[in-house]
Amino acid sequence: MDLTRRALQLGIGACLGVVLAVIAPYVLLPDGAAAGLARYYDAGFFGPRLIGVFGAVAIVVLGAGLGERSDPATIAGAALVVALFMTGMSIEWLLALTPADVTGITTQDWLAYHRWLVLAFSGLSAVAAGLYARALGLL
Repeated sequence: MDLTRRALQLGIGACLGVVLAVIAPYVLLPDGAAAGLARYYDAGFFGPRLIGVFGAVAIVVLGAGLGERSDPATIAGAALVVALFMTGMSIEWLLALTPADVTGITTQDWLAYHRWLVLAFSGLSAVAAGLYARALGLL
């Protein structure tokens, strides 16, 4: 098994999970939840919109590594930095949310786990970027 290739694939999958998780409430919640959702997404300094942007950037970076279009060491460094920032932003957003920010939006139970899912995918992308750098002998 080629660990470098698998780490890149895992990272792309995790970043795709981040992007989809950030978009999901906009698609799945009813129209009446728009005001509460705006408050939920505005919590913290960074918020999930920027986390989603970092996830999309990381997909491009990791895809360049998977397609062998760039220097592997550069890809490993860029992917690790982007993934760590994305994870840090997810933690900051999670800590900035209050229970009222989550429960005031809708009665749907899955939203209570949404912020944790964003953090889990962000953390997994950082692990994958670290595995890639380690497989290259950089860490």
